[in-house]
Amino acid sequence: METLRYIVLVNGLLAVVSVAYYVLLRRETFFVANRVALWVGLAGALILPLLELPDWRPQRVRTVMHKTAQIIVPKVLPSQSTTEPSVTITFPNQKTYHAFQNLPRPFRWSWQLSLMLLYIVGVLILALRFSLQVVSLRKLIHQSVHEPYDQFTLVTNEQVTSPFSFFNWVVLNPTQHTDNELDQILRHERVHVRERHSFDMIGAELVCIVFWFNPAAYLFRHLVHQTLEFSADRSVLAEGVDAKAYQYNLLKVSLASGQSGVINHFSRSELKSRILMLNRRQSSKTSWLKYPVFFIAALTIASAFARPHHIKTLSHYLPKPIATSIVTMATSNKATDSSDDREIIYQAETYRPNTASQRPPQQLEQLAELPIQSEEVLIDKDSVRTSPSRYIQYQGNWLFWIITPKTTFDDLIVMKQEFAKHGHNMQLNEIKYDPLYAYITRLQVSVKRPSGGGTSCDELNNDDKPIPSIAGFVGIGLKSHTGGTGGLRYYKDYEIPEQLRKTATEDEKFITKLVNDQAMEKLVQAGQHKYGHLGVGPRRFSREEIIRQSGNNSYLIVQPDSTLSVDETADYAKVFINNEPADPRAIRMWKVNQLYTLLVLYGNSDSGKRPGIRYLLFYFNEDNGN
Repeated sequence: METLRYIVLVNGLLAVVSVAYYVLLRRETFFVANRVALWVGLAGALILPLLELPDWRPQRVRTVMHKTAQIIVPKVLPSQSTTEPSVTITFPNQKTYHAFQNLPRPFRWSWQLSLMLLYIVGVLILALRFSLQVVSLRKLIHQSVHEPYDQFTLVTNEQVTSPFSFFNWVVLNPTQHTDNELDQILRHERVHVRERHSFDMIGAELVCIVFWFNPAAYLFRHLVHQTLEFSADRSVLAEGVDAKAYQYNLLKVSLASGQSGVINHFSRSELKSRILMLNRRQSSKTSWLKYPVFFIAALTIASAFARPHHIKTLSHYLPKPIATSIVTMATSNKATDSSDDREIIYQAETYRPNTASQRPPQQLEQLAELPIQSEEVLIDKDSVRTSPSRYIQYQGNWLFWIITPKTTFDDLIVMKQEFAKHGHNMQLNEIKYDPLYAYITRLQVSVKRPSGGGTSCDELNNDDKPIPSIAGFVGIGLKSHTGGTGGLRYYKDYEIPEQLRKTATEDEKFITKLVNDQAMEKLVQAGQHKYGHLGVGPRRFSREEIIRQSGNNSYLIVQPDSTLSVDETADYAKVFINNEPADPRAIRMWKVNQLYTLLVLYGNSDSGKRPGIRYLLFYFNEDNGN
């Protein structure tokens, strides 16, 4: 029983640690603390079940768990096949009495033993697979070209499809990457090598091998991998690498395949999470309060199932046949002699805790007569008609909904669950997001009514542009046989609630700006590739910097009417607008809110007589004009 109890508690605590970290800490930028928290949590899951902790549970909780154990344990525990010692009771008169004798039982095959055998086979298979991966990796490294560096050894091999590091080796195929990509890849993998992340990777794999049947083990491995990648990405940016260029390189290299679980990949999956974390602000100091909450949660759960440190009653020492009885001792009314050889009579009566399940029959009958609300009555409660999503709104007996290009897959799941409360079945027949999972590009959705039939709508253009918002409504209760679905642009203003229309407008504006920014960023990258050889740099200025430092080092002046002009000290500079050569006076046609960014290149004139001539690369977005 102790072994089974330990296995159950370790796996339960591993789940608590993984889920608590996922909820509380995965978005925090204290990556070193996050790494420590994960491994300390795992150590606690392995050690706490072995300790005798104080029993802080209320009496009612103890009673319920004791009764639950009496029901579950006999069904789960295999029969004992060995001889157990006799159970005895010693009273204050120093007399010992045998309660009962456990006799040896013959060996029998049971389903519990089958599960144990299945578990061992699973561990052996995964351990063999892990060993083959390590051997194959060592063979690949041994057959490759080695080039020693200060902090690592660069291993080059044309068979490698995705860069990775393993302990002190950084393995990649240099023919697949540009010089800029190679620089960022080496910076990233150097962090993995310097901080010994390979030990974490192997440790996470061993957790999945030992606890292969527990989904929390795979969540733990995912969190470890994610934390290591977040830490390496943030360290690379701290070295001065351009964030947007780094993100685009991540996207490009992520198309490679063949990743193994025991090595650190530059392009490991969860690209969206890594990009979001790269753009996330540093966590505030108050976020440190989450760490004690994380450990307290694990300790509280462990204490709830821990072995009590101090046992007060005799029933805890005795097996079930005695522990469920109250033993009373009485002396015979017949006088015998004054010695301790008086007759002792034992009378046992069943112990009935003061719970509802042990109430007298009259009270149980009264409880049975209490009215029970049906599911239909509960559905009419206000809590069911309170929208859990910004994409749903109730009005009377109608549930109105929208799907915008910004709607996430999690939002769609919440909508599907809300529909199911009223008997409607929402089905996603097809959905596609852009490479960065920022917006929906293709969607086919249908809603089936409880009475049969339904409606559907699709936006299946192949241009990879954000879909236009779609909307619909379903009836509730007596109107559950009605509903509709279609493009939001086809509904009249009074047919869809104003708040939902406002939400759709906000989302579409956000996505439009995002798409424009992505297009402009591609234009900037093309300009750097096309004109980067003209000078040294470039130095990049954002619109905010231009406004804040007008004329200071950016050679651009913001006029009172928001128009732009080139500083007179840079009149001789060559100007490009959206990668096309232009006259410096053409800048005056644009306003500052249309400026996306400015690149300044430093160099010499064609004749070489005028040092310091500058190339100004302006990038304007016409959609931002007033």
